[in-house]
Amino acid sequence: MTPTELIAEVRTELTGNSAVDIRHIREKTRALKGEPNAAELLSALAELAFSLMPEEQQEYMKKVTFIGEQRMDRAFHEAMGWIQEGKRKEAETRLAEISDKIHEYFEQGGKKYFSFRNPFEYHLYRMYYPTDTEFERAPFDFAQYLTMYGYVLLENHQVRKAAQTIERGIRFNPVNADIRFELAEVYKFARQPKRLLQTCQETLRICTSPDRIARVLANLGFYCVVVEDFYSAAVFYFESLRFQASKAVNFELQDVLHRMKTIGQTFAPPTKGQVLDTFETYGMEPPPNSDLVNLAITLAESAHDYNRPDLEGMFYRVAYDLTNEPKFKELLDRIDAETGKKSS
Repeated sequence: MTPTELIAEVRTELTGNSAVDIRHIREKTRALKGEPNAAELLSALAELAFSLMPEEQQEYMKKVTFIGEQRMDRAFHEAMGWIQEGKRKEAETRLAEISDKIHEYFEQGGKKYFSFRNPFEYHLYRMYYPTDTEFERAPFDFAQYLTMYGYVLLENHQVRKAAQTIERGIRFNPVNADIRFELAEVYKFARQPKRLLQTCQETLRICTSPDRIARVLANLGFYCVVVEDFYSAAVFYFESLRFQASKAVNFELQDVLHRMKTIGQTFAPPTKGQVLDTFETYGMEPPPNSDLVNLAITLAESAHDYNRPDLEGMFYRVAYDLTNEPKFKELLDRIDAETGKKSS
């Protein structure tokens, strides 16, 4: 779908009530974040939503979310282009402007803002923090903006500031694993193993897919090599490969096995008990997180009751990705057949 086609479609759904229509546009954005041209589509929707605001609200939004004459999402898109071109200093300057604006208007004053990327993240946050109910939706994905700023800072060798910036990004979305991976990279680069371990522990419990689980386990393997616990490193690398095949991780596993051999240690595929013991040693339970699976099932069943196949499919996808159980694949195939989509 092109931006023009999307806007034409959305305009047919408008009611004339700006508050209602802007909420509807925000709902539309959730379904578009996985599209190949998501940046273009989301920018078009943001522009439409802005045009529907009363003039006074437009002036306020310009004040808090514009970088010069550019809307913040467009300024961020420009910075991303500079990153791809290798212009890291230019990207850092623009992202610093975005960061300053976020700090001035969205990190002070008592109000709490979040930029959850989908409904599952919202419900996951509510599950982990049930008493935290007073918050608002950020106008843009501040978590992503700050994370990318942290990435550029790290590339420009500003390690401490990079960590602080990514931690700010995490506060805008505490239940997204991808942001925490960037923080883990900072701590790996800075050789801060204790903080790396803590980040891995916090990340593992919110992983919603095999590739994310595999990445955490690979990071745990890296940590164990640093602290010279080679057996645990081998277990974590072995488990990482079980969730997702990777030549790089297999290379690390073989390197650890070679180190173990040189000091007289042996390694065989670990039993379930040995895996459990290794995770317990480092204060974790083996993935997947059953709390996430149960939440996904509960949400999917509720979505079915409310005749929301889009949400039902999203939630069952999480359950299937975490468990690989055929019954969830069957449910996804049923939803796809009903909505005319193809299951992957």
